[in-house]
Amino acid sequence: MIGDGDEESVFDRLWGHVSPRFGYFVPLWIVRRPETLSILDYRPTWFMFFTITGFLVFTILFILFLFNLLTVDPFVLWGVGILAAASLILSFRGTIREVYFFDKTTESYMFVRQFIHRREMIEGSLSQFTGARVKTLTNEEGESYCVVLNQEGMFLTGVSEQTLRDELPIFNSFDREARIANEISGFLSSKKPE
Repeated sequence: MIGDGDEESVFDRLWGHVSPRFGYFVPLWIVRRPETLSILDYRPTWFMFFTITGFLVFTILFILFLFNLLTVDPFVLWGVGILAAASLILSFRGTIREVYFFDKTTESYMFVRQFIHRREMIEGSLSQFTGARVKTLTNEEGESYCVVLNQEGMFLTGVSEQTLRDELPIFNSFDREARIANEISGFLSSKKPE
């Protein structure tokens, strides 16, 4: 309504109703044990979603064109094949999952970013983190949310916080990010006093 201060668009409201229904397809698992916390985040980024979808669509079209199920010019056949190969190559840049593991027994953490062909790991001391919070990022398209770990003091990089995901996932909502931040904060606050 006009004048009620609601700046949310129709698409934002529609996405708010649709995204929880499809959230089950890309799970976010949080496993809390007395001494460990594991967070497995399988939510894809938009880039990864479009490259994998493009690869599947162009590959199916290429196979249909190749076996003359759909009659086309040979240039179209090879154009579709090249697009399928390009989509596959581009999909190697996106992440499949991210795993965050915190362990009280060893006082360590490990963040794993899994790609199709490799994985990156960040390890360190658990004592450098004091808590977690949700950070709101505002842009032209609306608001996005990310989990930020608060660090104790400034380190070599000159920052006092660590963002968990560099690229935001598709099913990004305040509720999901708050779940992650609350679990991490609860786990960090229950550390053994030294």
